Amino acid sequence: MANEIRGVAPTGLTLYARIINSSGNWWNGTTFEAYSAGNYATYDVALTEQGASGFYVADFPVLITTAGTYEIVSYIQSGATPAQGDAVANTQRIDWTGSSVEASTAWAITGSEFYGYVLRKGFKRTDKSTEVYEAITDCIQALRRRFMFDEAEVDTTTTDTIVTLGDYKLSVESNMGLLLNVIIQDGLTANTLMQVSKSRFDELYPDAANTNDRGYPEHFTVYAGNIYIGPVPDQTSYVYRINYSQRAGTVVSSTAGVPFTALYREVLCDYVLATLYHGLEEYDKAGYHEQKFERGMIDVIRRERKNSGQGTFNVHYQDI
Repeated sequence: MANEIRGVAPTGLTLYARIINSSGNWWNGTTFEAYSAGNYATYDVALTEQGASGFYVADFPVLITTAGTYEIVSYIQSGATPAQGDAVANTQRIDWTGSSVEASTAWAITGSEFYGYVLRKGFKRTDKSTEVYEAITDCIQALRRRFMFDEAEVDTTTTDTIVTLGDYKLSVESNMGLLLNVIIQDGLTANTLMQVSKSRFDELYPDAANTNDRGYPEHFTVYAGNIYIGPVPDQTSYVYRINYSQRAGTVVSSTAGVPFTALYREVLCDYVLATLYHGLEEYDKAGYHEQKFERGMIDVIRRERKNSGQGTFNVHYQDI
């Protein structure tokens, strides 16, 4: 294993991590000791950015041979050397076997493992296994329809053409989750089309049958299983490159890696529990987990914003 320690921050920064064991002692490069301000400079584990991705990694020290759960705190170094007062970038928990990260926490866990996690978090209805797996699937798909999460995304590109002059619709791929963009290619020239709402599209292009309104495409919208291109293309030679993230599949016990469970396991669990308790009409429990989910999503979105550079998301349980 490698790159077990991970941090997310704007690109071009200097990140380092601190490792703290279950007794609250800090790793100083050779052993764990009680925190000492005078030894602060010995506690750092340097992280390296992967390209200009804003994703920083480091190996968990092989000198740590005691199995256990370790807290990792990543900091953004503001000066020439690590110093008290540096801003916290991320936190992480690693279950260490003594030589590697435990399989269940190294990355996303399996369907059966997450099912067991939901039960341990309070859902005692073992007779509802079908409903649990359905809720897990529904919650993951709902989250991926609304947001892009780096952990869960599997980016895919497909190309399509419009073979009949006057047509302006492209089919949506059956495994499409979140549409990222549509790029039109005309020979060596490529341009990204601007996405608009269906109502705005209809305002811009009210009469698709009018041949005088054909031209070089500038916009697209998604409606009823199709991607509408506007204006209606004036040529059939254009190639449309469609970039999207794949829809999450059905989660079953044998699912190798359940999306979101590497980084956001507890948040997803609260969403699943809220959904299950709503179905059982246990509204007090549902409300409790809804609130936990909403609070957790604040931290999730903050982290994802750092990683993607995108603006603020509006997150409400009822909207998902």
